[in-house]
Amino acid sequence: KPAELTINVSGMQYAWLFTYPDNDVTTGELHLPIGKTVEINMTASDVIHAFWIPEFRVKQDAIPGRQTNLRFTPRKAGDYQLICAELCGPYHGVMKSQVVVESQEAFDSWMQEQLIAGKEIPNQAVAVNSMSMTADEFLSPYTHNMGIHSEILHQIK
Repeated sequence: KPAELTINVSGMQYAWLFTYPDNDVTTGELHLPIGKTVEINMTASDVIHAFWIPEFRVKQDAIPGRQTNLRFTPRKAGDYQLICAELCGPYHGVMKSQVVVESQEAFDSWMQEQLIAGKEIPNQAVAVNSMSMTADEFLSPYTHNMGIHSEILHQIK
């Protein structure tokens, strides 16, 4: 049986990008309609990552230069975490994304919002290249949650 929704996923240090090819929408959150069979086509742009949603009991490696696939049907509405389960670099612990399982109506509404936003801001960046950032630049948004004083970030090598 063919999937009812196909999503292309790209893993990169230290983020996930989700592209909905039927709508040409790319986002940093994974939205799924409840009860629909989803096919995830994965790749990685740099190192091996592992796409893991613990509550769904699904896990699959995302490998540079190779497409891997995962198919599942979300059955319970809610917010879940997508976690990278493969040590992928020094900031691996922050490589998480939000997974939202919602009604078809809520999914359609969210998709419409993404389509409108894409037209309003056509060249909006959805991720940064962490390899071109200093540790200070990358970590500064997380300092409060990590218990790091922002004044000492420049000391991190």
